[in-house]
Amino acid sequence: MLQNGVLMTMFPSNRASTIATAVRHTLPNGLVALVQRNPTAPTVSVYGEVRIGAVHEPAEKNGLAAFTGAALIRGTQRRSFQEIVAVTEAVGASVNAGGGLHSTGFAGRSLSEDVALILDILADMLRAPAFPDEEIERLRGQFLMMLRENEQDTSVRASRALRSLMFPPTHPYSRLSSGTVDTISALTRDDLVRFHALYHPAATTIAVVGDVEPAAILDRIERFFGDWRVPGTPLHVTLPDPQPLPDRPRVHVPLEGKSQTDIIWAVHGLDRRSPDYYAASVANMILGRIGIGGRLGERVREEQGLAYYCGSSLDADLGAGPWAAMAGVNPAHVERAIDAIIREIKQFAAEGPTDQELADAHDFMTGSLAISLETNDSIAGTLIGIERYQLGLDYVERYPSIIRSIDRDQVIDVARRYLATDDYAVVTAGPAMGEA
Repeated sequence: MLQNGVLMTMFPSNRASTIATAVRHTLPNGLVALVQRNPTAPTVSVYGEVRIGAVHEPAEKNGLAAFTGAALIRGTQRRSFQEIVAVTEAVGASVNAGGGLHSTGFAGRSLSEDVALILDILADMLRAPAFPDEEIERLRGQFLMMLRENEQDTSVRASRALRSLMFPPTHPYSRLSSGTVDTISALTRDDLVRFHALYHPAATTIAVVGDVEPAAILDRIERFFGDWRVPGTPLHVTLPDPQPLPDRPRVHVPLEGKSQTDIIWAVHGLDRRSPDYYAASVANMILGRIGIGGRLGERVREEQGLAYYCGSSLDADLGAGPWAAMAGVNPAHVERAIDAIIREIKQFAAEGPTDQELADAHDFMTGSLAISLETNDSIAGTLIGIERYQLGLDYVERYPSIIRSIDRDQVIDVARRYLATDDYAVVTAGPAMGEA
């Protein structure tokens, strides 16, 4: 139902049980399998990740994790790319893979009777990619086309500049995981082969959700992944602690022919495992997410008319990314918009949320998670996240009480400690300053 314009959805017991009753099994090689039977549809979703990503690549090979992950489907030692496409399309199934910041993800979807085929192909892609030269060059062309388009995207250019401003060059967060035109152009097949050698079963999780019998799925996972052996232990990277941002650094990225400037104001945030995470999530929801962009959207965009869009984001993963406010504005309004954003953030930290804002955030956050468990894909993705962050299979059952326990004082405290600071960076990307 709707209350004060916010969708109210409680957690039906069957929704929480779609996670809590999942079967978790660890293979002798360290791979973790999670299986949940969901007989409501005759389909199966397979999601997985290997916790090897851009944080493990050298800075000079920026984009290697993303490129290697995307190349997994481009042919294996048993199947060509064309054969993978043909055999999956013949049964209405699909498989894909891609590299991210902290992990390489892979996924497949099929009817229940074809899940063994999907697991076989995914194991083949993950364990024995061929990285054929011709397919690698085709993929490189696609990457370069995307990156050249991104060079003219004010939002992407602002994000790239912010990363390099907030983090030292040796920090993996100082760059976007997609790479650059120069770094992707320079990657070789040998680079992909060496990076793929970092993949390890003990850093791998597979979640299977659908109209399946867990015992039978675990047998098939054992069959296709059980003899995967990699010497040693998975590569571990310790991320450096964020360093202060002295003198409020600011950078403008000039782009010719643009009619909009993108603004990012950011401070160092927190990681997903921080005790402050849930209070920060509620604060961020109120500040710049719920509705048309939270309080920032309402005040800066709607009331003052200074932005085309305005909101906030909390980048909390295995490391502490930026806690940021973003806006797209008319170049003539850049300084006024930045001032307005900073003013609203400081006021939020000083006064905290209203009772209604806090109630709306509680309702929206608990309701949206419940709704997100409507599909096999979303259940499988949730299982992967639970395993990555070691949340426990009862996490979905506990989540509403966790969120509703966050009170006004906790929101004020986390906002004051993270947001009410002069230790921030500002980046803009758009027409040269003064060209409004």
